[in-house]
Amino acid sequence: MKNLLSACCLVAGLVAAAPTAHAQTAVSFGARLGLNVSNFSYKYGDIPAGLSNDASHITGVQVGGTANISFGKLAFQPSVLFSRKGSQLKFTGSDSSNPPYTTTVTYTATPKLQYLEIPLNLVYTSDGDHGFQLFAGPYVAMGVGGAGSSKLAITSTDPDIMNSGAVSSFPIGLTIEYGDRQNPNEQLNSGFGGGFSSTPNVIATFRRFDAGLNAGLGYRLGAYQLQLGYGLGLVNISPNDPEGNDTGGEIYNRTFHVSANYFFGGR
Repeated sequence: MKNLLSACCLVAGLVAAAPTAHAQTAVSFGARLGLNVSNFSYKYGDIPAGLSNDASHITGVQVGGTANISFGKLAFQPSVLFSRKGSQLKFTGSDSSNPPYTTTVTYTATPKLQYLEIPLNLVYTSDGDHGFQLFAGPYVAMGVGGAGSSKLAITSTDPDIMNSGAVSSFPIGLTIEYGDRQNPNEQLNSGFGGGFSSTPNVIATFRRFDAGLNAGLGYRLGAYQLQLGYGLGLVNISPNDPEGNDTGGEIYNRTFHVSANYFFGGR
């Protein structure tokens, strides 16, 4: 709620700063190309004791179109974008139940979620069609696909498991799907039961709908616009368990993005 109120105050400030009286309305359309640097803000409700986890950023593209409806120094810029977001997640657990030996297992997964995203930004430009910019506004997004990869790495000093200090790494497929319930991943029984003779596959489920707030800075010079912003996801995209029960888990999109626009017919 604090983040939402802060963004609303920023938008109100943009409106107040723009002289709209007798301003001439102008409409133009442009192409947009950008880069996302995204991560998850998350917690797991049922993570086993002794299992550590962390998340790191990944990069992805955003591409689409933007309309610019200007009223003097203030403009409304809705966009329609294909946008890729996600995170690299790492889970690590150690077993020292057979001293003096220690075995460590690390699972790394990199889900890449593909969204159809619609940001609705108000933009204040210091000198109308050129100058420094402030922008803010909401966005809505729908998951339309995804891809990913994962692997399992085992390190052990137990010679009965592997050569002392050696690392064995196994690729594991990662499929992205959207829904309100986690996939039970029953197919993993055959994958692991085969002793990795065939590559097992994990199905990661996320809720399809996302929404949040954008804010940032930019610069415009005639038809060209460059913006640097931050997207704060406010919708929990973590699904319930396979039976439909709330797991207590939370996953929110967090995205830095830089984008370039060219407005056709701009001056």
